[in-house]
Amino acid sequence: MSPATTRAAVTLGARALALVGVGAVLGLGVNAVHPRGIRFSSFSAPLACSQAGAEQGGAPGRAADVALLSPAEVASLCADPTALVADARPADRFAEGHVVGAIHLPCTSSQGAATAAVDLLAARKMLVVYGEATEDALLVAEEMRRRSPGREVRIAVLAGGFPAWSRAGLACASGPCTTCDGREADK
Repeated sequence: MSPATTRAAVTLGARALALVGVGAVLGLGVNAVHPRGIRFSSFSAPLACSQAGAEQGGAPGRAADVALLSPAEVASLCADPTALVADARPADRFAEGHVVGAIHLPCTSSQGAATAAVDLLAARKMLVVYGEATEDALLVAEEMRRRSPGREVRIAVLAGGFPAWSRAGLACASGPCTTCDGREADK
């Protein structure tokens, strides 16, 4: 190869590399500002549901920007297509009984399950999380609020958890969780 050919090949390679680099930077920039862009941050599930992680302001034991709703208030949202209800209890408790139409989203969810839940919120205006008790759901609710920045989604927790729902005699469903992975089912 002649020196002129080598120089032309190097110049062409450098231009191609520069174009790929500029394209990658532009693509990442557009992704970062797009409301349905891919999130590259990692999600590490807590080892156990606890109130400690949820206390970040507001009333003691309650996460900031997370409302508490009574069972009757949550029941009125069950038929609302803009509302999503999520069960933060382990898979075996979900299988024993859960709010009709609820998705399973325990505090030990995998990154994929948490991301899928955030994606379900795209067309929703309300997320209600419940657990075995109010405190169990607060950690999951706060995590979902944190993972949904810029979205106009109201996030709430069922006061008293699933026992309060059950005591109120409201509609329940049962059966195994078809979306739970093996790790969650073992807990």
